[in-house]
Amino acid sequence: MPYRIKSTMDARPLADPRTGPDACDMCGSPSARELYTATDRLRNSDVLFSVSVCDGCGVLRTLPVMTEADLSLYYPNDYWGELRTPSPGWIASSQQEKTGFLRKCSLTGGRILDVGCGTGLFLRALDGEYWERFGVETGSEASRLAAEALGADRIFNGSLIEARLGTSAYDVITMWSALEHMNHPKSNLAEAKRLVRPGGTIIVQVPNAASYQARIFKGSWFALDVPRHRYHFILPVLKRLLSDTGFRIYQTTLFSKAHNTHAFRQSLKTALRAGESRAGFGVFCLTIPLIKPTDFILTMLGSGATLTVAARARGSDAAVE
Repeated sequence: MPYRIKSTMDARPLADPRTGPDACDMCGSPSARELYTATDRLRNSDVLFSVSVCDGCGVLRTLPVMTEADLSLYYPNDYWGELRTPSPGWIASSQQEKTGFLRKCSLTGGRILDVGCGTGLFLRALDGEYWERFGVETGSEASRLAAEALGADRIFNGSLIEARLGTSAYDVITMWSALEHMNHPKSNLAEAKRLVRPGGTIIVQVPNAASYQARIFKGSWFALDVPRHRYHFILPVLKRLLSDTGFRIYQTTLFSKAHNTHAFRQSLKTALRAGESRAGFGVFCLTIPLIKPTDFILTMLGSGATLTVAARARGSDAAVE
């Protein structure tokens, strides 16, 4: 059954209108309704965050709005990747799903920009003979390590918009688990449209807020990852956002060997309180053999927990489809 958010039935108004949200970056609506609350899974604090649906466009948002400086306090140094030096074999193996998706899209070389590149593991997994590799990363330590591996002139420490890169400079732009972290996803996609050549590709991977995991676990869903994840997407909303910023989706998958089963396992562990209760731990151990096949079946039925799309940039004179 497809996941639908109905603001009048499934959600309730935010409790205190005096602390209501700033305007939605996607549609400008100042109105949102709370679906449920969640705490930081990394336990930086016990603050309750609100996961709310925008009354204007239906996107889910984490509230309250937080500045980039405030959000930075919720990121440990190793959040975006290994701080030790991994072997080339480990890098290739860990990034196989991403490089495989490139091949599935018939993307075999060119100038590529990875937004939110972390320590540069994905870029390092690409063959430098075929790919001219660049990255943007807000984390200072992660970007330093990426620059050490790929070259200081290839990695920008800051946001995509702050980088002020050249127009139509890239054949491919990737946002692997990055768009959901942005306070301004629409503005960043509009900037990506400026940066990619006409006919070039953007790849966006985000947790699927329409998945069976999101429906079952709600605020305990591992991939919710509040407060770091600011927006939570479903395919129709992401498709509309990409279309509004000049892209047309041509490849979609809900499968992710790297993310889906792991998120299911961690969410179930939290829901059963396996770390706090012997009974919960026992039940969790009994479910372990069922996790992978259950996730596979539900993903096959169109409810996978990770949404990955490839979209082609329309020409500047192309009509919006």
